[in-house]
Amino acid sequence: MKKLRIYITTCIALTIIFSGVVFAKLQTPEQLEKALKALEGVEIPRPVNRNAFGIGEYLDFGVYVALPGVGAIPIMGGHGILEVAGLRTVDSKRCFHLRSKAYSVGFVKLVYPVKDFIESYMDVDSFYPWLFKKNVREGKYRAKFTIKFDQKNHRAIREGVYNVKTYERVQDILSAFYYVRTLNLEPGDTIPLPYHDNGGNYPIKVIVHRRDTVSVPAGRFACLVVEPVMATPGLFQRKGRMFLWITDDEKKMPVMMVSKIPIGSVVAKLLEYKLGDTNWRER
Repeated sequence: MKKLRIYITTCIALTIIFSGVVFAKLQTPEQLEKALKALEGVEIPRPVNRNAFGIGEYLDFGVYVALPGVGAIPIMGGHGILEVAGLRTVDSKRCFHLRSKAYSVGFVKLVYPVKDFIESYMDVDSFYPWLFKKNVREGKYRAKFTIKFDQKNHRAIREGVYNVKTYERVQDILSAFYYVRTLNLEPGDTIPLPYHDNGGNYPIKVIVHRRDTVSVPAGRFACLVVEPVMATPGLFQRKGRMFLWITDDEKKMPVMMVSKIPIGSVVAKLLEYKLGDTNWRER
């Protein structure tokens, strides 16, 4: 039961965004440099579809767990919310205010309460972040910090903790998800993604595997199946594999996510959604 509780609550947040790809930690200078070199000279695609998401978009996922020999648990372990909360200004830069909330419900909440908040402030023109905030409450564990991205000088800064060199046009754990949605994707594509989290640089690539059609509580959708992986195998520790089903249209809206790790899998399914306003630029 202890393993089950830890597994459920840890993966609630991981399956909602890209955090299941790597084990984020403060890296040594040698690791930071090695990660930077992994994407050296690699062309990072520019955003193509500026209307992939809009102000007010709201996605609510239910999170379910399956374990070998147990099967799907008949209760929902938690919710994962992704939303474009509005526009904010950060250092005179107009930004999308992106928010993610993950929280446990029902029995899981009673035995191990989880309430995680993540915020990213993503430039409305360049689609890279200027500021990232994380506030985690999992059982008795607490973590709260802010990372500032100096995109001009390619630095990631956590005041009083680190100021490190990072990638050009680097993404954080939440903005990366929205950035990928702005790209034109086809099966067989591999997209390089410069990513930073909590003092570590990670050279990610997003593989577009195939087309598929899936049914979730929010409806039936024609999708692309994509997988974020480490660009250089063995460079850093992974936490299993993660697959995302995103709509095969200009929205690239996520509808299902499956995170596989050695002891089982977690599935996040879209329960309901509200599309955002994409005409705000014209007003």
